[in-house]
Amino acid sequence: MQRKEVQKQTGLTRKAIIYYEEKGLIHPVKLENGYREYSEKDVAILIQISLLRKLGMTISEIGQYVSDENSLASLLRNKEHQLDMEQSRLEILTMMLHGANKDQINEKINVLEAEESMYSQLKRAFPGYFGDMLFATYQPFFNQPLDNEGKEAFRQYIEYLDDLPPFEISQEEKKYIENMSSYFDRQTLQAIHQTKQEAIENVEIWFKDNKDILAQYKSYKNSEAYRKSPMKQIQDKLQVYMKQNKYYEIAIPLMCKFSKSYDSYYKKLLKANEQYIHCTQDTYSKE
Repeated sequence: MQRKEVQKQTGLTRKAIIYYEEKGLIHPVKLENGYREYSEKDVAILIQISLLRKLGMTISEIGQYVSDENSLASLLRNKEHQLDMEQSRLEILTMMLHGANKDQINEKINVLEAEESMYSQLKRAFPGYFGDMLFATYQPFFNQPLDNEGKEAFRQYIEYLDDLPPFEISQEEKKYIENMSSYFDRQTLQAIHQTKQEAIENVEIWFKDNKDILAQYKSYKNSEAYRKSPMKQIQDKLQVYMKQNKYYEIAIPLMCKFSKSYDSYYKKLLKANEQYIHCTQDTYSKE
């Protein structure tokens, strides 16, 4: 099916269809003449996207639904939770407007914070490039509310981070971090997280299946372009900063205490690292 017919059936603009293709939500066949051939499945997905966008769903949420239709119930729960949080915020603002006393307002805020995700709390505690740099990759592990068992470790983690000396980087590097963080929406971070999980679950199989990609990555890491990139400069500074401030000895154990999902991941990661080194040694010994 040609794009004009797709536009007619879905009511979407040409640019919208191109955008959803770029986001990987549909997969038309690219013909030799440069045109796209859209399948009935592509059209069905686009109709769903059009409907879900009218309901206010984000691209990342739609991407989650398109990849797994069973996730709609989970998305509904998340939306309900978001609406409840917004309603609670509105109630607190109304109380402030009508001059409610501080104790009543603080009581409402304490309830709100108890329902807020760990990631939201951390981003609020550490706004800007510092929070972007530290928490982005951990977001999938911190998307749940904090339970009572992890409260003390969470408090110690925030206290530890707040007591750290300034992370000295240039204004250009700060802007680079903030700009890079804006590119990674929840869907992208979840996809990265899923790839990591697959890698640590069975290192040998993942290593074999991704051998060419790993070789390309190693080549890039050894390239002049990478060595001169802002990312390389920031990573080197961050590695030194973390070692000097014993991040791995102090912060990581605390994270394992307040996030059970991260604790499980980290244990598997340590085991996977050993297997990865073994796989690498075996590969190079054969070359």
